[in-house]
Amino acid sequence: MNNGHAHILLIEDNPGDADLVRLRLVEADSNIAVSCATRLSAGLASLVAETPTMVLLDLNLPDSHGAETYRRVLEAAAGVPIVILSGMDDEEIAVNAVHEGVQDYLVKGSFDSRQLARAMRYAIERQALLTSLDMSRRQQLQFKNEFLSHVSHELRTPLTCIHQFVSLILDGLAGKLVPEQREHLETVFRSVIQLRAMITDLLEATRAESGKISIQPHCVLIGEVIRQAVAMLQSTARAKAVGLEAAVDIRIPFVYADSNRILQVLANLLENAIKFTGPTDRS
Repeated sequence: MNNGHAHILLIEDNPGDADLVRLRLVEADSNIAVSCATRLSAGLASLVAETPTMVLLDLNLPDSHGAETYRRVLEAAAGVPIVILSGMDDEEIAVNAVHEGVQDYLVKGSFDSRQLARAMRYAIERQALLTSLDMSRRQQLQFKNEFLSHVSHELRTPLTCIHQFVSLILDGLAGKLVPEQREHLETVFRSVIQLRAMITDLLEATRAESGKISIQPHCVLIGEVIRQAVAMLQSTARAKAVGLEAAVDIRIPFVYADSNRILQVLANLLENAIKFTGPTDRS
């Protein structure tokens, strides 16, 4: 591998196979440092103590077998390339292992020192590329989230101003309106409400995608939340000549949940129901 500082962790319980792999490694590069663990538990402990350049892993160990073996190592050695050295020439296991994050799957006895060195080098390069791509993806996601958050907050200020002044005019505080003026202003008012809802949904989607959405559960009377959601959408329903009612069983007990999130979900469901319900139907 042409790297005098490479540290290889070999997790292998068969002494003969371990010696053969050591020999292949020395033939490829005499400066490679190899530490060996004969059990998965010992290998995991070694990973905690020192992060190796690579893990060479047997699947069947005294304390672990099959896919569970590489999954536990993947969990403990995030970012470390893993190459499986197995006595089983099993295509299905090999494909599943690679899909889950293992870099390569070699069958014992079927490779020489050059093939092992090449597999290890490619594994390290692929893992480095994956790490770089993941960092780039995280940076892009962070930039997108920051941009959307900034734009959304900047839009809220003028929208709030429009909402307040249109409300004042519709309430007649700026003078009497003729029917045509009221109709136009009501259209503006509905559009402002819709745009504010879209911005809120955008912010919520951004927080959910980045794992920053907050949940604050407490004891909730679910009936009250349902009635609140219905009240919020009554005007929208009336505008489409859609009947909107709620019948809540008083025997429903308290639930432990975030009332704001439940209200948000119910409001979205009701809004969609109203949107796709004809004026002669009942929702």
